[in-house]
Amino acid sequence: MTQCFSNKVAIITGAGQGIGKGLALRFAREGADIVVAEYNAETAQATAAEIEALGVRAMPYQIDVSDPAAARQMVRDVVQAFGRIDILINNAGIVRTQPMMELSEADWDRTIAVNQKGMFFMIQAVAEQMIAQAPEVLRHGSGLADVVLTEAAGDQGPTEEELAALDSSYGKIVNFSSIAGRRGRPLSVDYAASKAAVISITQSTALALAPYRINVNAIAPGIVVTPMWEQIDKDRGRLFGAKEGEAVKAFVNQVPLKRAATEEDIAGAVTFLCSSDADYITGQTLNVDGGFEMD
Repeated sequence: MTQCFSNKVAIITGAGQGIGKGLALRFAREGADIVVAEYNAETAQATAAEIEALGVRAMPYQIDVSDPAAARQMVRDVVQAFGRIDILINNAGIVRTQPMMELSEADWDRTIAVNQKGMFFMIQAVAEQMIAQAPEVLRHGSGLADVVLTEAAGDQGPTEEELAALDSSYGKIVNFSSIAGRRGRPLSVDYAASKAAVISITQSTALALAPYRINVNAIAPGIVVTPMWEQIDKDRGRLFGAKEGEAVKAFVNQVPLKRAATEEDIAGAVTFLCSSDADYITGQTLNVDGGFEMD
């Protein structure tokens, strides 16, 4: 495997198990140093040990991503340890299977805090560091308003020659939405709402960070056999009296490619979006679902 991410530092949230762990190992195999940002300190340590066995650096970091102050502190600690941040993967998330009429305010608040608020403030904290790493010529302005004001004052900003001499990207951010964010889910109202918000936040932050050549994209996975989907299967079995595995099987039967995704399927899409091949892609949400949703 090529070392596409040598000398890159990647923060991956929720990297102690499931998709996040698969991502951490894939990026490590391709040369990146990894920050294993995880709520569970034990699984963070275990994943970090596997990463270090691959010959790259790993930093296990216990964090509740719903806490913006913790996100800012993590960025400071990572920069102190590694000197920079090149990639952020917002993978951490929670889901519950629960009828709409049984959903409590506390349930709603926790899902939104992790999946939506936590993701945004993680982007904000990391983007501040990515902007600081960008060349001064890009940090000259800070968005459309500054462009309008500087042009009115006769300051045209960077020249074509200056821009041509720059690299194509100074940071890659990939957020995890879900096919649940594409249309309503009566048994996961809070989750579907949070994942629809991920798509919108991805577009907005992509626009805000485009002047600094920081790419922000998202993926929307479908059915992936992970601990999260195993829990969904159990919850649906409890609600509908189904046997173990029947709920997942019913979903897979709706997938045109007739199989669940693997962690490597997801990792392949994420590493593409973080590679130089995706330098001209931003603000997009890519379905990785075997054709389950086509919009």
